[in-house]
Amino acid sequence: MLELLVIIPFVLLAAAGLAREYSFWRGGGGGHVQTCRKISVVIPMRGVHAATEDNLRALTSQKVSTEVEYVFVVDSAADPAYEVARRYGRVLLSEGEGKSAALATALRNVSGDCVVFADDDIRPGPHWLTEMTAPLSSYTAVTTYRWYLGRGLCHKVRLAISNMGFPAMLDKRSRFVWGGSTAFRRDFAEKTRLADRLPRYVSDDYAVYSAIKEQGGGIWFAKGAIAPTPDPDCKLGEAFWWGVRQILMVKWHAPAGWYAGLVIYTLGFLLSVALPAAGLLTGDRWLLAGLALHPINLFKDAVRARGVRKHAGVPISPATVAATWAVGNFVIPLAVWTSAFVKCVNWRGRRICRQ
Repeated sequence: MLELLVIIPFVLLAAAGLAREYSFWRGGGGGHVQTCRKISVVIPMRGVHAATEDNLRALTSQKVSTEVEYVFVVDSAADPAYEVARRYGRVLLSEGEGKSAALATALRNVSGDCVVFADDDIRPGPHWLTEMTAPLSSYTAVTTYRWYLGRGLCHKVRLAISNMGFPAMLDKRSRFVWGGSTAFRRDFAEKTRLADRLPRYVSDDYAVYSAIKEQGGGIWFAKGAIAPTPDPDCKLGEAFWWGVRQILMVKWHAPAGWYAGLVIYTLGFLLSVALPAAGLLTGDRWLLAGLALHPINLFKDAVRARGVRKHAGVPISPATVAATWAVGNFVIPLAVWTSAFVKCVNWRGRRICRQ
């Protein structure tokens, strides 16, 4: 009976999360008017992969009603990305090491009054750039999120860990900026000296986010700009450690959020997986109470997938939703627990350590 009393608050919390998810995706896109005169899209690159050319074609084929320049930043002219990028826009050589330094280099050289940071591994729809910039008429910054496309266990692992960020995006109080697609006005970057700030941060996302918060700015989440991200070369071990690195960025830059996640995912695993398994083995039916969390969380994931499909046109099958949910019950807690013991990571060509 005690197990049932313990599980009730978690069931109510899960139900509240489901209601919030439904309410968020039910809403519209905001109806913002484009006020950017020229947009500078900044894309740092290092190397090329199987999906690079198709991704760059999608990024540079946007349907937008204003002038656009595409600025690519690479480490050196010897990088294979250099020649590929030259076919799609202007190419700069980075003035420092890592992605943040590349973005800083671009900020000192762009000419648009609106700036968009984008990753080269996304393959956005044709209206992505409009969705990313029109809300700047009312907000300090605009961001969105990615949705990984692929098959097999590796894809489900990466998608499950990546989608951990979605709940924070639903509420403007917890919303952050995702560096793979973030937009702001150039005068904001100049006012906050963002080009000088970026190299001081391990994560470019947090460099931009901290500048926005210091200015008391607002962040709009562009549902219609959610970026499909093909992952044809996914490797299981790399996908897991990629996830650990993502969680470490939270641990290092927002430790309170990391500790909250550690508690939530540990208790969630205990109540919905470990104790029910013990109940099946011992015949104690009260230990099975945590199974009530599963249909709520699965339905929540289905609501999210339906919203992404509706607003961004990303094809997501029910089988993908169910498989990702099942994998996430195990891989997400494991990645969170692993992040508690990892002190060093290889991040975009740099080895970074924190005590």
